[in-house]
Amino acid sequence: MLQALFKNWWMLVLKGALLIIFAVLAFVNPTLTAATLAIWFSILIIADGVFTIIAAIQSWQQREDKWLILAEGGISLLLGLLLFFMPGVTLLVISFTIAFWFIFSGVARIAMAIQLRKEIKGEGWLILGGVLSVLFGLLIFARPILGYGSLMWIIGFCSLLAGVVLVAVGLKLRKGDKLLERQQTQDAAFQELA
Repeated sequence: MLQALFKNWWMLVLKGALLIIFAVLAFVNPTLTAATLAIWFSILIIADGVFTIIAAIQSWQQREDKWLILAEGGISLLLGLLLFFMPGVTLLVISFTIAFWFIFSGVARIAMAIQLRKEIKGEGWLILGGVLSVLFGLLIFARPILGYGSLMWIIGFCSLLAGVVLVAVGLKLRKGDKLLERQQTQDAAFQELA
């Protein structure tokens, strides 16, 4: 599993960057209409789903949790497409969809961090990002009819935190990927000498 994560470190960085961009858009214009919010968020969720499905397929042989990763990507893609093709839904439906996505992706990140706890250092950041995502999702569930501005600030803050955590974890995994490549090169050179 760790080797698959090393290989796909860039996807975590890209997902994090998308979340950070979405957070900036939310902070810049917190008084969006429900349709605009739905379209922006649907694009974010669709991209997340596509990248997650690609990561699951690329590392199919190495991962034990491939079905969980594939399910996460499929659910993100489905939710994103629903929001994209039905942007005129009410703010309540949008709020619940966003809350569900934050909770589901947070739980998936916590599960991944627990699996990685013995293989990498700093998995606590991934757990923190997952916990914050779940907490923000629960907050949105508890108060789904907040004003547009309040909802955008909450979503923006959560997106920013989750994005920073994903970028940090992805860059940490990139270092591990380079270390793994050097180790494999050294092992191959040692085998040639033997």
